[in-house]
Amino acid sequence: MARRDNAESQVANSGDARVEGDNSIANTGILVVRQFRQYFVAAPPSPWSEQLVAAAELLARQVSNQGKEQERRRGISDPYPLPLRWHTALGELSDHVANIRGTRSDAELPPLVLDGRFEDIVTVYRTVPSERLVVLGGAGSGKSIIAQRLVLDLIATPLTEANPVPVLFSVKAWNPADDRLVDWLADQILRDYHGFTAVGPDGQSVAAGLLEARRVLPVLDGFDEMAPSLYRDALRELNATDMPLVLTSRPEQYAAAVAEAGVLRRAAAIALDDLTLDDLTPYLPRTTQPSAAGRWDSFLGRLREGSAGLTSTAAGSALAIPLMVGLARAVYSNGRSAGPDPVELLDSERFASAEAVKSHLLEEFLPAVYERRPAGRSRPGEVRPAPQWEIEDVRRWLGHLARRRANQDLDVAWWLMGNDVPRSQRMLVFAVLAAVTGALAGLVVFGSIGAVVGALAVGTLGAAVGWSRGPVPARMEVRIAGRARYALPQLVAGLTGGVVVGLIGWPAVSAWGWPALAPAGGIGSALGNGLSGWIRHSDPEAEAKPVPLETLLGLAGGLAGGCAVGLIGLLADAPIGGYGGWLVLGGTIGLGFALGAALLAPTRKETVVTPTELLLSNRTYTVFQSITIGTAYGLVLAALVGPVCGIVFGLVIGLVFGVGAHAWGRWLVLGRLWLPLAGHLPWRVWVLLADAHERGVLRQAGAVYQFRHDLLQRKLAEGRDRDRSNRFRS
Repeated sequence: MARRDNAESQVANSGDARVEGDNSIANTGILVVRQFRQYFVAAPPSPWSEQLVAAAELLARQVSNQGKEQERRRGISDPYPLPLRWHTALGELSDHVANIRGTRSDAELPPLVLDGRFEDIVTVYRTVPSERLVVLGGAGSGKSIIAQRLVLDLIATPLTEANPVPVLFSVKAWNPADDRLVDWLADQILRDYHGFTAVGPDGQSVAAGLLEARRVLPVLDGFDEMAPSLYRDALRELNATDMPLVLTSRPEQYAAAVAEAGVLRRAAAIALDDLTLDDLTPYLPRTTQPSAAGRWDSFLGRLREGSAGLTSTAAGSALAIPLMVGLARAVYSNGRSAGPDPVELLDSERFASAEAVKSHLLEEFLPAVYERRPAGRSRPGEVRPAPQWEIEDVRRWLGHLARRRANQDLDVAWWLMGNDVPRSQRMLVFAVLAAVTGALAGLVVFGSIGAVVGALAVGTLGAAVGWSRGPVPARMEVRIAGRARYALPQLVAGLTGGVVVGLIGWPAVSAWGWPALAPAGGIGSALGNGLSGWIRHSDPEAEAKPVPLETLLGLAGGLAGGCAVGLIGLLADAPIGGYGGWLVLGGTIGLGFALGAALLAPTRKETVVTPTELLLSNRTYTVFQSITIGTAYGLVLAALVGPVCGIVFGLVIGLVFGVGAHAWGRWLVLGRLWLPLAGHLPWRVWVLLADAHERGVLRQAGAVYQFRHDLLQRKLAEGRDRDRSNRFRS
């Protein structure tokens, strides 16, 4: 009997179909509901601490892969790393030894000895008890190389709470007047790495959580490249946190900041030394083919004839700087008998000073890398091979990218290039293109009156798009497999917003006419977008913005869409129809918007963020959303006015949405059309950037490009400004 009761209990709990009668049906229903919940309802997230551990490991892998690739492209180990050295910087640029050691004792403490060379950087850093280090060196002295090597060597050690993930940040882009340090660092991680947008229990992203939990070691490169007016605020902000960090700077700029804001608290400092003739003698001949090594031997022998050391000559003083050694390699280590000979640098009449030598190397760097290297090969999924550029064209194009403007990001980011165009020109370009598009669409559907109204309405919208600055690109890809449990809630949210448009729109339009559709669309879209944003906060793969911001964006988009449909309905004198039809039409629009949120997910985390990957990903995102939105509005307009109107204006609305609301759409108009037409960039802009990166003119920093060095950027910008001035005078 007991055995039978136990068997019945097991069958009842499992919902086995062998149970007869009503219990069978009930248990089968429970099983179906359970399976539905398991499939469609997201599993409860793992504890926040476990998410941070996994995120730290993911970040470490991406940082390591990116850093190794950049060292390879820059030839740091070819043929071997330059023997960079440094000494302990004492005096007013370091804090008190007791503060660095974290001791309360007033007794005299022995000074920290931090002298070392390239391969010792991790050992030296770990000698600093506070784990706060300032690396000082002149322009081109190797600060960035040391910072990158520190990151790679630290990341090779096992990750623990005591060993956070070192991440290299180009701090020149930070404005401490606008962003707190931790907020800016979190934004940079979100921009340059995959998989850190998920939101924790307190509403902060994983990136911010890693920083708060001290799982990230910021390595801040390029303090001296910030605007001088920001030095004081930046140093005060750095002193407001006691997190471990590394900061690189030129000594003069750092000293100026210290004079205003005080020393970086609890931080030790090291100062990079110049290279010596003994460093260059074995190194430079090995950078070229054996048949051409004699040129360097002859050059170095001439330098050694004097007894005053490397810096006794103009050429030697220039080559005491690692950056200039790299440029000299590019110019003279070409392995061809007909190429230039480095002995020319010893001509005291032509090169009377070290600055003249530096200027010559900077000037000849571009011709050297573009004349003597083949066009870069494309990788799978990247751009096509580059053509053979004309060097004067390259100077003009890169000079345009190198020019600095007030309140402008110094990174070479494709989505920011449009902001480079003066606002008046942007407004004109977008207004003209939009007016022509609107006029053609209005002419096809409504005749001459429609052409005038379409040109005015769409042209005004285009001018507004041109007035605004470009949005930051989202990294999304269309993904169906594995998205079901996240797609269903988004579809529900979108349909809810669309139905609300119908519920409000029908009585509003019935009472006040077609223009009343604009506020109805805004209210419904705000509700749908807000719900969608709220749902995304529980999706570990979602790009989650704050819900109020999502609601505001939905309101703006709904007002614009409702205004467009209302205007077309007014022109066509379309019948209002019945309530049921409006609910169906509202649901159709809601479904179109919902598909964009339901089937789009961030790019796979295993993919390293690169400028190319970001552009291709945002292109997918833009095209997919433009198609879904254009189709939804096209179906509604086809039902209200007619199929021709639906097809024509569906295309127009999709096009306007793609260009106005997405980074890739704006890039297409400004980066691929206007800037080449104006002669500032080539038609194949992206090929130019990727090829310049391959040749070593640009370096990659996550999702953006940067010039190899600030000196090279300034040289190119000066040349561009000089050319523009000469053309203006002539």
